Amino acid sequence: MSEKDSGVQAILRKKYTKALFFHCSSHKLNLVINDLNIPPEIRNTMRTTKDIIFFRESVLRRKLVPNIARLCETRWSEKHKTIRVFKENFPVILEALENLSREGNSATRKNAFQFHAAAFKILFILYITLIAKYSALLEPVVNALQSIALDVVKASQHVIHILQLLKSHRDNPERVTDEIIKDATVVAEKIGLEEDITSMPRIVEKQRHRSNHPAESPSEFWKRSLIIPYLEYVITSLETRFAEENTPSFALSKLHPAQMQTMSLENLTGTCQTIALFYKIEVELWQQFWHNKPNSTDQTVVDILKEAKTFFPDTENALKILIALPCTTCTVERSFSSLRRLKTWLRSTMSENRLNGLAIMSVHRKLIHGNLQDFNNEVVEKFTMNP
Repeated sequence: MSEKDSGVQAILRKKYTKALFFHCSSHKLNLVINDLNIPPEIRNTMRTTKDIIFFRESVLRRKLVPNIARLCETRWSEKHKTIRVFKENFPVILEALENLSREGNSATRKNAFQFHAAAFKILFILYITLIAKYSALLEPVVNALQSIALDVVKASQHVIHILQLLKSHRDNPERVTDEIIKDATVVAEKIGLEEDITSMPRIVEKQRHRSNHPAESPSEFWKRSLIIPYLEYVITSLETRFAEENTPSFALSKLHPAQMQTMSLENLTGTCQTIALFYKIEVELWQQFWHNKPNSTDQTVVDILKEAKTFFPDTENALKILIALPCTTCTVERSFSSLRRLKTWLRSTMSENRLNGLAIMSVHRKLIHGNLQDFNNEVVEKFTMNP
């Protein structure tokens, strides 16, 4: 679909030269999370976590372990919830694995023993604590990207806020390191793990299979070998995946008053040169119009569009394009799900007009329930016109 040479986007761009391809923001954020599994320690921890969650998929085992959603790569919202619930119920899960390693059939005992041995380590607790911390940070953003009313400006603001917070953590890693070690120590005490988290791994002259950073204290060692590299992976991946904001389409977000009032006219003109080439809008007059308006930064793009209708026709067209820019494919995928529920085998001969009407009713059912009496009257009138 998205292949630039032979995919659907290549076919459309041959006919419409100014058409631009957009990756789904939710998909890109999910790719960022997948990029975080590049460090071997994090990758092994996530693999073990996934195996433990899958191992409890049995009627008898689920009585011992809390209900945790599957760690699926494509269910973006559920992935963060799964990690959070796994971290919160880690002592209960470990106790259940210990019981299963002594009971049940031989295969169950063997797998439970192996999973318990892999998870009953201070390193595993450190890694899962770090993963859960930043997964909880990204979870609200993932849920916000599922919204049906999200525009490019808001999506960009979400990513900027995440980057600012992550960079502050990277610039001051001591506080984050102390929090991770403290949380891991509490979990270790709950499960009765006697391994000392304050003991530093042995530093040797040559080491190929694990981190071997020189450090004078355990806190400094974990800061150098775990916290800072992990944060660098997150920041680099976010900046790489969301670097499309320099394209002419994303430059349209600079027309928002919140963006214009923080920029000089020279910077705004330079940034909007690509917009002028694409859409031929009046940048200087538009900035001056909003410069003297109070409380304009809180307005949505739809509110701004109303102001451009009379005196800024070209800007109005550009803002319409900005509103229509797809941030995510979540709404489209939800409409696909609605269509699958409607287009059953019993309705295979349904006409396209009727199918579209039923799909719209299914997606916007709240609007129908809010005006149910008027809707029923219109349906009756429609049927009486074609007896």
